[in-house]
Parts: sequence; structure tokens; C-alpha cells
Amino acid sequence: MEVEGTQLFLDLHRPAVDAPVPCVVYFHGGGWARGSRKDNVDARLLPVAAHGVAIASVSYRLVDVAVHPAQLYDGRAAVRWLRAHGAEHGLLTDRIGAWGVSAGGWLALMLGLTGPEPESAVQAAAAWFPTTDLTTVAAERDAANLPRPAFLQGRQVPAMEAALLGVTAVTDDPDTAWAASPLAHAAHAHGPVLLIHGDEDGLVNAQQSYALHDALTEAGHDSQMMLLVGANHEDPAFHKPAVLGATAGFFSAQL
Repeated sequence: MEVEGTQLFLDLHRPAVDAPVPCVVYFHGGGWARGSRKDNVDARLLPVAAHGVAIASVSYRLVDVAVHPAQLYDGRAAVRWLRAHGAEHGLLTDRIGAWGVSAGGWLALMLGLTGPEPESAVQAAAAWFPTTDLTTVAAERDAANLPRPAFLQGRQVPAMEAALLGVTAVTDDPDTAWAASPLAHAAHAHGPVLLIHGDEDGLVNAQQSYALHDALTEAGHDSQMMLLVGANHEDPAFHKPAVLGATAGFFSAQL
């Protein structure tokens, strides 16, 4: 699919079974500025698909090309494509899940919490170490002062949230920042939510997942949260069988 001159692609990782299977659209991380739909295929996507859930790993526009809400539009377009063409690939598409990590987790949650159009709605969302409140994530990171993840050692934390919004600082447009935060839409969840976060996350503090989990629960929605003790952002601990199995089991139960 081409959007305003940018080619967007989808890779389908389908379990080797003859019967139709449920499907999940997956969004990679990278601070909305980098990353690929091909990241962590062997360690993350294929193990979940082996549990009987097809994973459609999609690309979306990064901030060097377009800012919010372009990423959300691309995510919704991917869901619409799956609903239109999924049956051709042996997918069950009445109920579709969304899964993402970090920036992709933000996108999965926004799909699960916003948008009234049935054809682009998802019925369950899972997010690993996501940003849920663009207005507080930087302050919470600075206050916790936890070690930066390995890929940021020796580097300054980029102004990721501001870049997503196309501003110099989130404080330049706090209203838009709040409206672009999953936490602002917790009352409108389309279905169950699974949050998995490390308690030693030095980039996106676990308070981001705690806050959304509490808001969803208070609004009467089904929210589950798993905290990984000692895990930082994009930690290898997320690829342990217990975490992959919990993610696969969540989608199998909901879809």
C-alpha cells in the first residue's frame, strides 16, 4: 500500500495448520523514528505464531515522513486490509487483535481505545513497555533515574514524544499530547487489554502501564498487567517462554 508517496508493507507469519486461524496486527518499536516490521521475527513473532495465532507485522510511517496522527491512520488501514483480504490467507477476521512494543505498543493501544469505525476496530490489544501518557513519560523517566537500556548506553534520550507530535517539546502543545495518549481514552476500550512492562525500565517507566491499567479497571474494562522484575526496556527477558506464552494465550482466549 502506498500512502502519500510512502510504501507500506505487511509480513504475515501464519501457523502451519490447515484451518483458519485468528490474527493479530503487530507494530514494531523504535521511538516512532526507526525500526522495522522485520525486527525480532525469530525471537518474538514466530514463537507467538506457533501457538496458533497469525501475526501480521506491518510497517507504518515514521516521524521523518509524517507525524501523528499518520501512524494511527496507517494502523487502521492495516486492520481494514486484513478484514478485506484475510480470508484469502486463511485468517479469521471477525475479531482482530493488536500487539505492539514501545512506540508500537502505543499504536496498538490507540487502535484498541479509539476509533468508531467497525472495519478498523480491534477487539483486543496487548502492549509491551508502552508509552500511555505523552505528557508525563519524560518526567517519570527522569524522576526514576533508572539505568538506560543497552541500546541507549552513552547516548542522550531523544525527544521521541515531541517528534511524534511534530513539536520541539511536548509542553508546546499539551492538549494535543494528551489527546494522543492512550490514557486519555481508557474509558472507551473496545475489548480486553494486556500490558507487560519491566520494573527497571529506564526509558518508559512502568508507571505508564500502571496508570493505564488502573484507569481501565476503574472504567470497568478488562485489563491485565504483568510486571517483569529486573527487566529494562526491550530486555531479553521479554522473549522468555512465559511472556511469549502469556501474549499468545491472551490473544487465543480473546479472538
